[in-house]
Amino acid sequence: MDFCKTPAITLRRTDYKDSSQIITFYTRDFGKIQALAKGLKRSVKGISGGMDLLTYNQIVFIQRASSSLNILTEWALRDNFHLLRNNSRKYYSALYILELVREFTEENDKNEPLFDLFKNTLCEIADKGDPTVNTIAFEVQLLALLGYLPEMSCCASCKAKVDAKRLSSFSASEGGVLCTDCSRRIREKVKISGGSIATINYLAGKRVQDTGRLSIQSSLQVEIRKLLIYYLSFILNKKLKMWRYI
Repeated sequence: MDFCKTPAITLRRTDYKDSSQIITFYTRDFGKIQALAKGLKRSVKGISGGMDLLTYNQIVFIQRASSSLNILTEWALRDNFHLLRNNSRKYYSALYILELVREFTEENDKNEPLFDLFKNTLCEIADKGDPTVNTIAFEVQLLALLGYLPEMSCCASCKAKVDAKRLSSFSASEGGVLCTDCSRRIREKVKISGGSIATINYLAGKRVQDTGRLSIQSSLQVEIRKLLIYYLSFILNKKLKMWRYI
């Protein structure tokens, strides 16, 4: 048995028997893990009812080689992002980001930059950020970190240069924007403006701290959101639950 210590953000909690919970964490040092928290539903150091979603903690757990279910031995709350919980728009955006992390990650697949992006985005939304802009930035940067970023600089099919000043087409199955010629022969596609292409390319190359005060005009926000929902649903082969709330 190995004792492991790591920063962690809670992704899911499930009641287990009378007094315990199974907690899914996204950790900086071990990726996504599950841990059995024995007795956590009882009062712990003045906190009752278990561990909340969207909390940033320092945890210690016993890593078991014979099982994917680890044993949580200690946890200390670092930040509960309380400002998120006083604003439904921010809170739903944060829950959507949580759902993205949960769906796009595999257990024990460590990704420190993704953990930092996750935590920093929650901080930005809670403190001062525009939740829509921060959510779009998170989606684009998550895709970039995990190798799913669509081709937005040239035609995804023939690699020809795309005129960014004109209305273009985007195909999830082709993996990006299309030139005029390729667009004619591909049926599954949506329209995308040069402004959206430029914005996505800009966000892909920025850190989340640089996007906190970024402003995106409302028409582009709507277009990019629709495009990303279309693309993400193609990758995951399903619709996410939180889309109806954001």
